[in-house]
Amino acid sequence: MLTTFITLAAQQARHKVFTTRLRHPAYVLTITSLLCSLQLNAAPAAPGKPQIAWQESNVSLVNGQLSIPVQWDMWWGTNGNEWNLTRNGAVVYSSSLTPNGQNAQSGSTSSVVTSAGSYEFVVQLCNQQGAEKTCTASDKRLITVTGAGGSDTGGGDTGGGDDGFDPWTDINTSHYPQPLKQNNVAHSNSTGKMVGGYFVEWGIYGRNYHVADIPAKNLTHLFYGFIPICGPNSSLNDANPQGYSALMAQCAGKPDYTVVVHDKFAALEKSYPGDTWDQPVRGIFAELYRLKKTHPNLKILPSVGGWTLSDPLYTIGVNAQARATFVASIVTLIKTYDFFDGVDIDWEFPGGGGAHPTLGSPQDGAGFALLMRDLRLAMDALSAETGRTYQLTAAMSGGVQKLQLVDWEAAHPYMDYINLMTYDYYGAWNGTLGHQTTLYPNPNSPMTGFSAHEAVQHLLARQVPAGKISIGAAMYGRGWKNVSNVSNNNPFTGTGGAGISGSWEAGIEDYKKIETNYMGGVNGTGTNGYSLLWDDTAKASYVWNPTTATLISFDTKRSVQAKGNYVLQYNLGGIFAWELDADNGHILNAMHEGLGHPAQ
Repeated sequence: MLTTFITLAAQQARHKVFTTRLRHPAYVLTITSLLCSLQLNAAPAAPGKPQIAWQESNVSLVNGQLSIPVQWDMWWGTNGNEWNLTRNGAVVYSSSLTPNGQNAQSGSTSSVVTSAGSYEFVVQLCNQQGAEKTCTASDKRLITVTGAGGSDTGGGDTGGGDDGFDPWTDINTSHYPQPLKQNNVAHSNSTGKMVGGYFVEWGIYGRNYHVADIPAKNLTHLFYGFIPICGPNSSLNDANPQGYSALMAQCAGKPDYTVVVHDKFAALEKSYPGDTWDQPVRGIFAELYRLKKTHPNLKILPSVGGWTLSDPLYTIGVNAQARATFVASIVTLIKTYDFFDGVDIDWEFPGGGGAHPTLGSPQDGAGFALLMRDLRLAMDALSAETGRTYQLTAAMSGGVQKLQLVDWEAAHPYMDYINLMTYDYYGAWNGTLGHQTTLYPNPNSPMTGFSAHEAVQHLLARQVPAGKISIGAAMYGRGWKNVSNVSNNNPFTGTGGAGISGSWEAGIEDYKKIETNYMGGVNGTGTNGYSLLWDDTAKASYVWNPTTATLISFDTKRSVQAKGNYVLQYNLGGIFAWELDADNGHILNAMHEGLGHPAQ
């Protein structure tokens, strides 16, 4: 072996860079040491670094004792064949492992304590060969145990419930399943295609839209928006200082790049019918347990990120340590709130162009693929532990300019669905007019690459299987006031002014409001001075009021049915919508109708 090494070194020395480095004393010393070590029994390779899953850092004894669970994961790297748990420096548990190349490893145990105090836990992942042993230690995890009973069961993030509480049996589900509401009509999903929708945490407030209002019978996937990430979040601070303060409170004492629940009251504390005052998990999450228990085939995924919450993802994509922390916390979230069926990543956007104007690099495209790889490894390891199947999806830009920055050839094998956000192409952030959601490009469109067809065809050309692609329907519209310089009564020839007032945000209006106030009903032709018009090339709807020079672009029953037909034409994975609280049932019905699903 020594002769082989010397031969290889001589061959590599022909290259200029290697020759230059060989002349440096540090490299001479390194090579000399290596040559000497080869004459001895080399120590086994050091395993990858284990990561201890998040857990409460302040806990209390119950009846004089407490069992502290310790779960660890090593997501990639050299495997170990043994692991140890130390508590305050002493080994309290050891177990053997079966190496499996460079794949993920994990382990778990519990450590029982019977007195209050501070306990420092470290996991050692070791590789032992004969008398030689090499170990890699995790970061230290400090747990403070008090003698008083009771703890914060919400945890503000991924904290679990009280000992003995099982949400699957202890949460009252007597008032579930809920009937379909508004104009939702039950449909049979005869194609097996995804029919998904986003439910937003803040919708329970002004919009007064709750889990009980979700038309779960008509959905295959429910995406919960949003789960934030601790760490740099200046975009959130700029857009929503109150939301930023809430996030900082949730992240106190937790590592950067750990996922947490954003609004603790909404997610875990608000009381709904059937809840009790001492129930460890209340709020939206208790309702989601009810929904999942009564609709077991519904896939519920936490959507991590979003427009103002994507800042940490730029580091996670390119930094292995940050990514490992993030992935470990995702696993803990799913294990703790086990109505979740995987994870949806909403990184807006790899390569840049998101809420933070200075974030984004050419490395993001490969970083996204690495993130998908590590999450898939983690989901598969969790599946082996629980026997459940977990899905990995991502919400991605519907514009080709941003899509082309991602390494899809490397990323797609790890993914179940790529949800193309085929909306928000144009809006009142500037005066450029176009269809905010459109199936096909119009030759007069001001920008190329801004249509569902162009986005889908780009992914297909990048070797993404059609069945993994889903396209988005908009349950809202974007509009402009004071449109000027219009020719031939075609508003898209003009220039947009300020955004329409909107019920919740300037420039945006819910579909259900548009249907009533501008369309004159689901099958209307316009009302209150507005005409409902159709671009047959783009397969896109809009209303136009020439008197007030107001234009609103949005999806209707007709345009959504066209999107469903397109899914069938190209055998895509399905269709999803943002966001459920803005619909009155007619858009979701149209999603089924376009897919050819019969009404029940």
